[in-house]
Amino acid sequence: MLPNFEYHAPTDILEACALKAAGAKPVAGGTDVYVNMHGGKERAAEVLDLKGLKELQGQRLTPEGLDLGALTTHRHIEEWEAVRGRYYALYQGCSQVGSVQIRYRGTLGGNIMNGAPSADSVGPLLVHGAEAVALGPAGERRVPLERFYTGFKKFDLLPEELLARIFVPLPPDNAGSAYYKYTRRNAMDLALMGVSAYVELREGLLENVRVALTTAGPTPMRSHAAEASLEGRAVSDEVIIRAAEAAAAEGKPRSSWRSSAEFRTRLIHDVTIQVLHGAVRRASLPPERKAEAIPQRLYPGQIGRGGRVDENS
Repeated sequence: MLPNFEYHAPTDILEACALKAAGAKPVAGGTDVYVNMHGGKERAAEVLDLKGLKELQGQRLTPEGLDLGALTTHRHIEEWEAVRGRYYALYQGCSQVGSVQIRYRGTLGGNIMNGAPSADSVGPLLVHGAEAVALGPAGERRVPLERFYTGFKKFDLLPEELLARIFVPLPPDNAGSAYYKYTRRNAMDLALMGVSAYVELREGLLENVRVALTTAGPTPMRSHAAEASLEGRAVSDEVIIRAAEAAAAEGKPRSSWRSSAEFRTRLIHDVTIQVLHGAVRRASLPPERKAEAIPQRLYPGQIGRGGRVDENS
């Protein structure tokens, strides 16, 4: 049962910012906040419903990139064909958040602001170079998403500011991305490990490589060591294996009742190989085929044998 709280539903952004600064708890879809309040994990004397704020609504694809209101739902991203064609990792991440019912309710901004190291949408946003757009009484400012996280559930956001929008640059035609979420079961579950990758291919060479890890530390993180080992190199199994080794060495996963740190470290290695191969293969496809699913298989350096699975399964 939910505890008693005072409910605010402003339509004016400055009023909303003032309420947040005074201590009201912002809520978008409520798939985390209300659940935590119901379970006694979180208490809030005042709740700030953001859904009536037009500055946080809407989404569009422009020649510069994706302009996404923080209230954009995961289901909207999942069903948006333009996203699937240009930002495949983001499509994969949003399509694996919870259940369909949760994806209809849960928002991109809420997934970011929940601050969970396992957030499915955040790794893909990191590799696609996303920026968080903060809005407050002093106006708007943009923060690279990588720098937006300052610690576990801590953000570069002033008390009187709200996360209003997310901007994601438009990738070129020679780019490809992928996200892989490793779970204990093929059902609604949190990621034991998530890896995202973005690459651009030019004459067989890797450019503008970005690799992101989730559940590998207190916040979603970029693996700069893996990126550096790939930048400017010709694609090969050996180069990708070395990048996976660098990512595994850079990650700092912890042990929990769900998994040991040692197992998660091995997952970083194996999943990075999988994801980099997927991103490279997608980068080589023409634009009209970039939304296609690519059958997965095991690659040199990974544990296991044989078998092909659909990457969207």
